Amino acid sequence: MPRFSKSIRVPYGPAQCFLLVSDIARYPDFIRWINAMRVSGLREIQPGVTECQGEAVVGFKGFVERFTTQVVADEPAARVTASLVRGPFRKLFAEWRIFETVGGATDISLEIDYEFRNPVIAFLAAANHDLATDRILNAFLLEAKKRFGVPNASAPG
Repeated sequence: MPRFSKSIRVPYGPAQCFLLVSDIARYPDFIRWINAMRVSGLREIQPGVTECQGEAVVGFKGFVERFTTQVVADEPAARVTASLVRGPFRKLFAEWRIFETVGGATDISLEIDYEFRNPVIAFLAAANHDLATDRILNAFLLEAKKRFGVPNASAPG
């Protein structure tokens, strides 16, 4: 049952980072193995907290899978979570946390706890999860630069 977490410090504010991470409909625009994302049932459950379902089509090393998660974007808590609804997993839980730091920078952490039903996919995922996580975080950094421009030179990056 792989469980891992990684963090990255980005030279953008927490509000920008939350906007980027919570915008799951646009993930296929910048995460190359997410082929499609359909968002449904978007609703505000309390001020600053929304939930929806995200149905993703993911392709990796010749495998294509579809799965659905329940996504809660909690801006006051600076957290976005995704929990398995259905798909090729026995379990899946992902959590993005956003922490403001000094100098206008923000730490973004991603923690994923998952288990695939298919042993071949589980083997591929286990062999590639560090690389995949690094690529996801780098994709978010590149997308932040695209959306928000060149960061403040005084902020670490």
